[in-house]
Amino acid sequence: MVKRIAVGIDIGSQTTQCVASAVDRSSGTLSILGMGIAESFGVRKGKIVDADAASKSMIAALRRAEKQAGFRIKSATLSAGGVDLAAMRSKGLAAVSRASGEISEHDARRSIEAAQANLEPLSNREILHSIPLVYTIDGGIKTASPVGMTGSKIECEALFVTALQKDVRNLMRSAELAGIVVTDIMAGPLAAARAIIPRRYKEVGTLLIDIGASTVSLAVFEEGIPISLEVLPYGSANITHDLAIGFKMDLERAEELKQVFDARTMSAKKQLAEIVSARLSDIFDLTNKHLKKIERERLLPAGVVVTGGGSQLAELIDFTKDCLELPAQIGALQDAVLPMGVQNSQWATAVGLCLLAQDGVRGRPELGFELTHKAGNFVWRWIKSLLP
Repeated sequence: MVKRIAVGIDIGSQTTQCVASAVDRSSGTLSILGMGIAESFGVRKGKIVDADAASKSMIAALRRAEKQAGFRIKSATLSAGGVDLAAMRSKGLAAVSRASGEISEHDARRSIEAAQANLEPLSNREILHSIPLVYTIDGGIKTASPVGMTGSKIECEALFVTALQKDVRNLMRSAELAGIVVTDIMAGPLAAARAIIPRRYKEVGTLLIDIGASTVSLAVFEEGIPISLEVLPYGSANITHDLAIGFKMDLERAEELKQVFDARTMSAKKQLAEIVSARLSDIFDLTNKHLKKIERERLLPAGVVVTGGGSQLAELIDFTKDCLELPAQIGALQDAVLPMGVQNSQWATAVGLCLLAQDGVRGRPELGFELTHKAGNFVWRWIKSLLP
């Protein structure tokens, strides 16, 4: 039996992770064939700043995954992240092309293209994903599925997830140096959400908080689709650094102290709590500000799902509930099972990349929208930029 292989590579500020997978045809569950992790170099705030150094981290993670999987990895889907990952909304109007007034898929696509054309100039950015939020027929009827309905005009409001062109080029360059063909590039928060947030949560309204080493990614879902995305310039490493300064200790001991949230004396415990809560307050203040901006503050019935390497911070869930006034929980993988002893939250993005890649092969998108495959365009533009 031929297996559909999918490989996801997540290049973070602290670690680079590679997951090789295949779909179990009987259960539909993702089978993990190999996993590899290596310390990241050449990455700052979730962005590659040294492609050569980042490629060496990628190679180290690849080799470990290949050793477990028992085969050579030649292609992969990569995650895009960092503080310059952004989402923008826009509207576009298109006339229905058929004389009968029946709306076709072509008409829906044209309205999305019109929305993209109405965006602010994107001279230095690439669109990773085009996500239709709602269609309006003849200025009145609103729907998520306009195909087959009748009207003379169709308007689409869409969310466009973008990344800086230089960040995309650095991703491509790192993969090339590592000997990997890039099959697609996907926004890291959407990949993490695919792995850990149940579909019913996305339907009623939920917030993903992905706590990385140097950034925190936010993604809000409603009616099965992402309606906003933002990356904050703080992460779990900031807490470690604050503890190292506050307690005058090395980074390794500060990291241990952060994880157990314990200290020998009451005065030390009070100082520890003050340091940790001050940094978490910064993160959650910005999170609440984002929710208020999109009019979803305290209005997400499924609450908050927390993931990422920083999600293991002691008492984090209680702090999240108190600050955001929403239910909160640590995310668990939905359609994949990791080996015993492996933390789900640490691998959410890499596993999510595999799930999204497999969804594309099966033609069954689980995020509620078709992911646009941009890697081919990235490669061609990158090659043309090298030509004389």
